[in-house]
Amino acid sequence: EIIRMRSRFVSIAVLSALSLSLTDAFVVVSPSNRASFDLWAATAQASAGAINLLDPNTNGKSSYKKMVATGMLDVNAVAAGGYNTLYNLADGSPKEKLLNVLSSMYSESESIASAPVETIEALVAFLASEGKGFDKDLVDGEWALLYSKSSKKSPKLQKLIGKSEKVKKTFSNFDSASLKFENVGYTPRSNGVLKATVEYKPTHEGFSKSSTGNIIVRRVTADIVGASFKYRSLPRLPLPIRAKGGYLDFVYLDKDLRIT
Repeated sequence: EIIRMRSRFVSIAVLSALSLSLTDAFVVVSPSNRASFDLWAATAQASAGAINLLDPNTNGKSSYKKMVATGMLDVNAVAAGGYNTLYNLADGSPKEKLLNVLSSMYSESESIASAPVETIEALVAFLASEGKGFDKDLVDGEWALLYSKSSKKSPKLQKLIGKSEKVKKTFSNFDSASLKFENVGYTPRSNGVLKATVEYKPTHEGFSKSSTGNIIVRRVTADIVGASFKYRSLPRLPLPIRAKGGYLDFVYLDKDLRIT
C-alpha cells in the first residue's frame, strides 16, 4: 500500500511490485513539498473537532451506507474493529482523517513509524469508493512518499526496501505527455540514488464499475525501460534492468493525493 502527496515511487520497490495487484499493497503519496503535507495535517487536525457535532454512529452510519451503495466499497469490518469503528471512521472526510493519521506517524527524523494498519486500510477503502481512479492530468507531476505497506505476498526485497523508506527520500515523476514516469529511491544513508524509467499506458483491465454503471479506469500497464544507480560522486552506472507486463492500480487520485 503506497500513499503519496505530490512527488515520485521507490525504484527497487517498483521493480519488485509491478507484477503484483496493488489491492494487496498500497502506496500513499503527496506533493513533493513537505510543507504541503504539514498544511494538510494541520487542516485535518483543526477540522477534527468540527466533524463530530452529532452522534458519530448516526452520521457515520449514514455515510457508510452511501459508500456501500456505490457498489465499490470493499472493507473488512472484522479486521477494522467492527461496524461501530467503521461508522466512526466514516463520520467526516476520509481524506482528512487519513492525512491526520499519517501526520502522527512520523518521528523527528521523518521515518515512517508503526502505523494503525487497520484504520489506514479502512480509510483507503472509503476513498476507493469515491470512484476517483486514473486521470492523466491529475497524475502529471512529482509525488513524494507518505506511507508504504507491503503485502504478505510481496517479495522479500520489496519488504526490505519498505522498512527504509523516508518522507522526501522516495519520489515518482509522471510525465503525461511522454506516458513515462521516473522512480527515484535513495539508499538508507542518502548517499546512493537508484532510478528507474517506466513507460505506462491506461488499460481496460482492472476497472471498477459503480452501482449506477459508471466505469472507473484504475489500471495502467507499466514496463521498465531503463534503470541506473549513482553512488556519491561516482559516475552514474546504467543497470541492465528491463521488465514488461507490470501494472499499477490507482485506488484514489486527486490533485494532491495519490493512492496506488
